Amino acid sequence: MPRTHGLSHATWARTLDVHDAALARGTTTNYEAGLRHFEAWCRSERVPFSREVAVSEPIACAYAASQAGWCAGGTARSRLAALKFWHERQGLPWVSSARLTRILKSVQLAAPPSSRKDARPPVTEAMLDEALHALDPVRPFDVCVAAAMLTMFWCQLRGGEIVSNSRTYDFTALPSVKCLRLRHDAGGDASRMTSALWLPRTKTDREGVWIWIAKHWNDPSHAIRDHIARSKLRPDDPLFAYRHDTSNMLVALTKAAFIGRLNEIWEPLRIPRITIHSFRIGGTTALLRAGVDPEVVKVAGRWKSDSFLRYWRALDNIVSSHMDLCDVYWQADRNRAPVF
Repeated sequence: MPRTHGLSHATWARTLDVHDAALARGTTTNYEAGLRHFEAWCRSERVPFSREVAVSEPIACAYAASQAGWCAGGTARSRLAALKFWHERQGLPWVSSARLTRILKSVQLAAPPSSRKDARPPVTEAMLDEALHALDPVRPFDVCVAAAMLTMFWCQLRGGEIVSNSRTYDFTALPSVKCLRLRHDAGGDASRMTSALWLPRTKTDREGVWIWIAKHWNDPSHAIRDHIARSKLRPDDPLFAYRHDTSNMLVALTKAAFIGRLNEIWEPLRIPRITIHSFRIGGTTALLRAGVDPEVVKVAGRWKSDSFLRYWRALDNIVSSHMDLCDVYWQADRNRAPVF
Protein backbone atom coordinates (compact mmCIF):
# COMPACT_ATOMS: atom_id res chain seq x y z
CA MET A 1 0.00 0.00 0.00
CA PRO A 2 1.60 3.33 -1.07
CA ARG A 3 2.18 5.88 1.69
CA THR A 4 2.04 9.69 1.57
CA HIS A 5 4.42 11.75 3.72
CA GLY A 6 5.15 8.53 5.58
CA LEU A 7 1.44 8.17 6.47
CA SER A 8 -1.01 5.47 5.47
CA HIS A 9 -3.39 6.25 2.62
CA ALA A 10 -6.36 6.19 5.01
CA THR A 11 -4.72 8.58 7.48
CA TRP A 12 -3.77 11.10 4.80
CA ALA A 13 -7.20 10.88 3.15
CA ARG A 14 -8.85 11.65 6.50
CA THR A 15 -6.44 14.57 6.99
CA LEU A 16 -7.55 16.10 3.71
CA ASP A 17 -11.22 15.47 4.55
CA VAL A 18 -10.81 17.38 7.82
CA HIS A 19 -8.97 20.14 5.94
CA ASP A 20 -11.76 20.46 3.36
CA ALA A 21 -14.45 20.57 6.05
CA ALA A 22 -13.34 24.15 6.83
CA LEU A 23 -14.92 25.24 3.53
CA ALA A 24 -18.57 25.87 2.82
CA ARG A 25 -20.10 23.35 0.42
CA GLY A 26 -20.58 25.98 -2.26
CA THR A 27 -16.96 27.12 -2.00
CA THR A 28 -15.73 23.54 -2.40
CA THR A 29 -17.89 23.12 -5.50
CA ASN A 30 -16.56 26.36 -7.01
CA TYR A 31 -12.95 25.38 -6.33
CA GLU A 32 -13.44 21.99 -7.98
CA ALA A 33 -14.96 23.66 -11.04
CA GLY A 34 -12.06 26.13 -11.17
CA LEU A 35 -9.48 23.35 -11.12
CA ARG A 36 -11.31 21.48 -13.89
CA HIS A 37 -11.29 24.66 -15.99
CA PHE A 38 -7.52 25.02 -15.53
CA GLU A 39 -6.93 21.38 -16.47
CA ALA A 40 -9.01 21.86 -19.65
CA TRP A 41 -6.97 24.96 -20.51
CA CYS A 42 -3.73 23.01 -20.03
CA ARG A 43 -4.94 20.32 -22.43
CA SER A 44 -5.93 22.89 -25.05
CA GLU A 45 -2.53 24.62 -24.77
CA ARG A 46 -0.62 21.31 -24.52
CA VAL A 47 0.84 22.47 -21.23
CA PRO A 48 2.10 19.58 -19.07
CA PHE A 49 0.10 19.34 -15.87
CA SER A 50 0.59 17.13 -12.84
CA ARG A 51 -1.27 17.28 -9.56
CA GLU A 52 2.05 16.63 -7.81
CA VAL A 53 3.94 19.58 -9.31
CA ALA A 54 3.41 23.28 -8.57
CA VAL A 55 2.23 25.52 -11.42
CA SER A 56 4.88 28.07 -12.35
CA GLU A 57 4.21 31.80 -12.21
CA PRO A 58 4.44 32.26 -16.02
CA ILE A 59 1.87 29.49 -16.56
CA ALA A 60 -0.48 31.04 -14.00
CA CYS A 61 -0.09 34.41 -15.76
CA ALA A 62 -0.78 32.90 -19.16
CA TYR A 63 -3.87 31.14 -17.80
CA ALA A 64 -5.17 34.38 -16.31
CA ALA A 65 -4.44 36.34 -19.50
CA SER A 66 -6.31 33.77 -21.62
CA GLN A 67 -9.54 34.88 -19.96
CA ALA A 68 -9.26 38.53 -21.02
CA GLY A 69 -12.23 39.54 -23.13
CA TRP A 70 -14.11 36.34 -22.33
CA CYS A 71 -15.26 36.55 -18.73
CA ALA A 72 -15.72 38.91 -15.82
CA GLY A 73 -12.79 39.84 -13.64
CA GLY A 74 -14.44 38.20 -10.64
CA THR A 75 -14.70 34.91 -12.53
CA ALA A 76 -11.00 34.98 -13.39
CA ARG A 77 -10.03 35.78 -9.80
CA SER A 78 -12.21 32.93 -8.52
CA ARG A 79 -10.52 30.48 -10.87
CA LEU A 80 -7.08 31.61 -9.73
CA ALA A 81 -8.23 31.33 -6.12
CA ALA A 82 -9.23 27.72 -6.85
CA LEU A 83 -5.79 27.06 -8.27
CA LYS A 84 -4.13 28.62 -5.22
CA PHE A 85 -6.29 26.53 -2.89
CA TRP A 86 -5.33 23.36 -4.72
CA HIS A 87 -1.65 24.21 -4.21
CA GLU A 88 -2.18 24.82 -0.50
CA ARG A 89 -4.15 21.60 -0.15
CA GLN A 90 -1.33 19.61 -1.76
CA GLY A 91 1.37 21.42 0.21
CA LEU A 92 2.83 22.93 -2.97
CA PRO A 93 4.28 26.45 -3.19
CA TRP A 94 2.02 29.04 -4.81
CA VAL A 95 3.98 31.80 -6.51
CA SER A 96 1.94 34.95 -6.95
CA SER A 97 3.43 38.15 -8.31
CA ALA A 98 2.79 41.78 -9.15
CA ARG A 99 2.62 40.68 -12.79
CA LEU A 100 -0.25 38.29 -12.07
CA THR A 101 -2.07 41.01 -10.12
CA ARG A 102 -1.80 43.43 -13.04
CA ILE A 103 -2.99 40.79 -15.50
CA LEU A 104 -6.07 40.10 -13.39
CA LYS A 105 -6.79 43.82 -13.30
CA SER A 106 -6.53 43.93 -17.09
CA VAL A 107 -8.91 40.97 -17.36
CA GLN A 108 -11.41 42.91 -15.30
CA LEU A 109 -11.07 45.97 -17.53
CA ALA A 110 -11.46 43.85 -20.66
CA ALA A 111 -14.58 42.02 -19.44
CA PRO A 112 -17.27 41.95 -22.16
CA PRO A 113 -20.59 43.67 -21.42
CA SER A 114 -22.35 40.30 -21.59
CA SER A 115 -20.40 39.12 -18.53
CA ARG A 116 -21.80 41.86 -16.33
CA LYS A 117 -25.08 41.11 -14.63
CA ASP A 118 -27.42 43.95 -13.81
CA ALA A 119 -27.29 44.70 -10.11
CA ARG A 120 -30.50 43.82 -8.32
CA PRO A 121 -31.88 46.17 -5.69
CA PRO A 122 -31.58 44.84 -2.14
CA VAL A 123 -34.54 43.83 -0.04
CA THR A 124 -35.83 46.97 1.70
CA GLU A 125 -37.99 47.85 4.68
CA ALA A 126 -40.89 48.70 2.37
CA MET A 127 -40.69 45.20 0.91
CA LEU A 128 -40.79 43.76 4.42
CA ASP A 129 -43.93 45.82 5.08
CA GLU A 130 -45.65 44.45 1.98
CA ALA A 131 -44.73 40.88 2.89
CA LEU A 132 -45.90 41.23 6.49
CA HIS A 133 -49.30 42.53 5.33
CA ALA A 134 -49.70 39.70 2.82
CA LEU A 135 -48.52 36.76 4.96
CA ASP A 136 -51.26 34.95 6.88
CA PRO A 137 -50.70 35.52 10.63
CA VAL A 138 -52.39 32.23 11.57
CA ARG A 139 -50.83 29.93 8.96
CA PRO A 140 -47.70 28.25 10.45
CA PHE A 141 -45.81 28.35 7.13
CA ASP A 142 -46.39 32.07 6.62
CA VAL A 143 -45.54 32.86 10.25
CA CYS A 144 -42.28 30.91 9.84
CA VAL A 145 -41.46 32.82 6.63
CA ALA A 146 -42.08 36.14 8.41
CA ALA A 147 -39.80 35.22 11.31
CA ALA A 148 -37.00 34.02 9.03
CA MET A 149 -37.35 37.09 6.80
CA LEU A 150 -37.02 39.59 9.65
CA THR A 151 -34.18 37.67 11.29
CA MET A 152 -32.23 37.33 8.07
CA PHE A 153 -32.69 40.99 7.18
CA TRP A 154 -32.02 42.73 10.50
CA CYS A 155 -29.21 40.38 11.57
CA GLN A 156 -27.46 40.66 8.17
CA LEU A 157 -27.48 36.88 7.78
CA ARG A 158 -26.67 34.72 4.80
CA GLY A 159 -29.64 32.60 3.81
CA GLY A 160 -27.80 29.32 4.35
CA GLU A 161 -27.07 30.21 7.97
CA ILE A 162 -30.69 29.73 9.11
CA VAL A 163 -32.67 28.22 6.20
CA SER A 164 -32.18 24.67 4.98
CA ASN A 165 -31.29 23.65 1.43
CA SER A 166 -33.67 20.70 1.73
CA ARG A 167 -36.20 19.26 4.14
CA THR A 168 -33.39 17.17 5.62
CA TYR A 169 -32.28 19.49 8.40
CA ASP A 170 -28.55 19.66 9.21
CA PHE A 171 -28.30 20.42 12.94
CA THR A 172 -24.50 20.76 12.67
CA ALA A 173 -24.94 23.80 10.43
CA LEU A 174 -28.36 25.25 11.28
CA PRO A 175 -29.81 26.41 14.62
CA SER A 176 -32.35 24.56 16.72
CA VAL A 177 -34.83 26.28 19.02
CA LYS A 178 -32.50 25.85 22.00
CA CYS A 179 -29.88 27.97 20.18
CA LEU A 180 -32.11 31.02 20.72
CA ARG A 181 -31.99 33.34 23.73
CA LEU A 182 -34.95 35.71 23.63
CA ARG A 183 -34.93 38.75 25.89
CA HIS A 184 -37.66 37.43 28.19
CA ASP A 185 -35.67 34.19 28.68
CA ALA A 186 -32.85 36.06 30.40
CA GLY A 187 -34.96 37.46 33.24
CA GLY A 188 -34.67 40.98 34.61
CA ASP A 189 -35.68 44.03 32.61
CA ALA A 190 -36.44 42.59 29.15
CA SER A 191 -36.70 46.08 27.63
CA ARG A 192 -33.01 46.63 28.28
CA MET A 193 -31.81 43.30 26.91
CA THR A 194 -30.91 42.05 23.45
CA SER A 195 -31.91 38.67 22.05
CA ALA A 196 -29.19 36.42 20.71
CA LEU A 197 -28.93 33.43 18.40
CA TRP A 198 -26.20 30.81 18.24
CA LEU A 199 -25.29 29.81 14.67
CA PRO A 200 -23.57 26.39 14.77
CA ARG A 201 -21.65 27.11 11.58
CA THR A 202 -21.29 29.97 9.12
CA LYS A 203 -19.38 30.55 5.92
CA THR A 204 -16.47 32.13 7.80
CA ASP A 205 -16.94 30.74 11.34
CA ARG A 206 -16.88 26.97 11.15
CA GLU A 207 -16.98 26.58 14.94
CA GLY A 208 -20.10 28.70 15.38
CA VAL A 209 -20.81 32.24 16.47
CA TRP A 210 -23.33 34.24 18.51
CA ILE A 211 -25.24 36.94 16.65
CA TRP A 212 -27.26 39.67 18.31
CA ILE A 213 -30.83 40.48 17.32
CA ALA A 214 -31.30 44.24 17.09
CA LYS A 215 -34.26 45.95 18.79
CA HIS A 216 -36.52 48.13 16.62
CA TRP A 217 -40.17 48.39 15.59
CA ASN A 218 -39.94 45.25 13.43
CA ASP A 219 -38.01 43.35 16.10
CA PRO A 220 -37.42 39.78 14.89
CA SER A 221 -37.65 38.58 18.51
CA HIS A 222 -41.44 39.04 18.56
CA ALA A 223 -41.87 37.30 15.20
CA ILE A 224 -39.69 34.37 16.30
CA ARG A 225 -41.62 34.01 19.54
CA ASP A 226 -44.94 33.98 17.66
CA HIS A 227 -43.53 31.47 15.18
CA ILE A 228 -42.36 29.08 17.92
CA ALA A 229 -45.77 29.25 19.62
CA ARG A 230 -47.74 28.84 16.37
CA SER A 231 -45.84 25.68 15.32
CA LYS A 232 -45.48 24.38 18.92
CA LEU A 233 -41.73 23.95 18.53
CA ARG A 234 -39.69 22.14 21.18
CA PRO A 235 -36.08 22.98 22.17
CA ASP A 236 -34.58 20.28 19.94
CA ASP A 237 -36.65 21.16 16.87
CA PRO A 238 -35.24 23.16 13.94
CA LEU A 239 -35.65 26.86 14.68
CA PHE A 240 -37.17 27.62 11.29
CA ALA A 241 -39.61 24.78 10.73
CA TYR A 242 -43.41 24.84 10.63
CA ARG A 243 -46.44 22.61 11.03
CA HIS A 244 -47.86 21.40 7.73
CA ASP A 245 -51.32 22.79 6.94
CA THR A 246 -53.01 19.37 6.69
CA SER A 247 -50.77 16.73 8.27
CA ASN A 248 -49.53 18.89 11.16
CA MET A 249 -46.09 17.32 10.62
CA LEU A 250 -43.05 19.48 11.30
CA VAL A 251 -41.38 20.59 8.04
CA ALA A 252 -38.07 22.41 7.73
CA LEU A 253 -38.32 25.73 5.90
CA THR A 254 -36.27 25.45 2.70
CA LYS A 255 -34.61 28.23 0.74
CA ALA A 256 -36.80 27.49 -2.28
CA ALA A 257 -40.03 27.64 -0.27
CA PHE A 258 -38.92 30.77 1.59
CA ILE A 259 -37.91 32.89 -1.39
CA GLY A 260 -40.71 31.46 -3.55
CA ARG A 261 -43.38 32.61 -1.09
CA LEU A 262 -41.94 36.12 -0.86
CA ASN A 263 -41.53 36.53 -4.63
CA GLU A 264 -45.14 35.40 -4.93
CA ILE A 265 -46.07 38.45 -2.84
CA TRP A 266 -43.72 40.93 -4.47
CA GLU A 267 -44.17 40.05 -8.15
CA PRO A 268 -47.69 41.59 -8.45
CA LEU A 269 -46.09 44.85 -7.25
CA ARG A 270 -43.73 44.67 -10.26
CA ILE A 271 -40.68 44.10 -8.07
CA PRO A 272 -37.94 42.13 -9.87
CA ARG A 273 -37.47 38.59 -8.57
CA ILE A 274 -35.29 38.63 -5.49
CA THR A 275 -32.69 36.04 -4.51
CA ILE A 276 -31.95 35.07 -0.95
CA HIS A 277 -28.60 36.90 -1.15
CA SER A 278 -30.45 40.22 -1.31
CA PHE A 279 -31.43 40.03 2.36
CA ARG A 280 -27.96 40.37 3.85
CA ILE A 281 -26.99 43.47 1.88
CA GLY A 282 -30.52 44.82 2.31
CA GLY A 283 -30.30 44.67 6.09
CA THR A 284 -26.82 46.16 6.01
CA THR A 285 -27.99 49.02 3.81
CA ALA A 286 -31.00 49.72 6.06
CA LEU A 287 -28.77 49.98 9.13
CA LEU A 288 -26.31 52.29 7.36
CA ARG A 289 -29.06 54.54 6.06
CA ALA A 290 -30.51 54.69 9.57
CA GLY A 291 -27.25 56.25 10.74
CA VAL A 292 -25.68 53.27 12.51
CA ASP A 293 -21.90 53.63 12.62
CA PRO A 294 -20.35 51.66 9.71
CA GLU A 295 -17.88 49.96 12.06
CA VAL A 296 -20.75 48.74 14.23
CA VAL A 297 -22.57 47.47 11.15
CA LYS A 298 -19.40 45.74 9.97
CA VAL A 299 -18.87 43.94 13.28
CA ALA A 300 -22.55 43.01 13.69
CA GLY A 301 -22.72 41.69 10.13
CA ARG A 302 -19.39 39.86 10.40
CA TRP A 303 -18.11 41.56 7.27
CA LYS A 304 -14.44 40.76 6.68
CA SER A 305 -13.87 43.71 4.35
CA ASP A 306 -15.39 47.08 3.49
CA SER A 307 -17.03 45.78 0.31
CA PHE A 308 -20.51 46.45 1.72
CA LEU A 309 -19.69 50.18 1.84
CA ARG A 310 -19.12 50.25 -1.92
CA TYR A 311 -22.54 48.68 -2.48
CA TRP A 312 -24.15 51.15 -0.11
CA ARG A 313 -22.63 54.15 -1.89
CA ALA A 314 -23.88 52.81 -5.22
CA LEU A 315 -27.40 52.19 -3.90
CA ASP A 316 -28.99 55.30 -5.43
CA ASN A 317 -27.76 54.32 -8.91
CA ILE A 318 -28.98 50.76 -8.44
CA VAL A 319 -32.42 51.87 -7.31
CA SER A 320 -32.70 54.40 -10.15
CA SER A 321 -32.00 51.71 -12.72
CA HIS A 322 -34.98 49.74 -11.41
CA MET A 323 -37.45 52.54 -10.87
CA ASP A 324 -39.34 51.74 -14.05
CA LEU A 325 -40.00 48.24 -12.70
CA CYS A 326 -40.67 49.22 -9.11
CA ASP A 327 -42.78 52.37 -9.39
CA VAL A 328 -45.77 50.71 -7.70
CA TYR A 329 -43.67 49.23 -4.94
CA TRP A 330 -41.76 52.39 -4.07
CA GLN A 331 -45.08 54.16 -3.41
CA ALA A 332 -46.11 51.60 -0.78
CA ASP A 333 -47.66 53.06 2.36
CA ARG A 334 -44.89 52.92 4.95
CA ASN A 335 -47.10 54.09 7.81
CA ARG A 336 -49.25 50.99 8.11
CA ALA A 337 -48.72 48.95 11.26
CA PRO A 338 -47.22 45.49 10.59
CA VAL A 339 -49.33 42.40 11.11
CA PHE A 340 -46.63 40.48 12.98
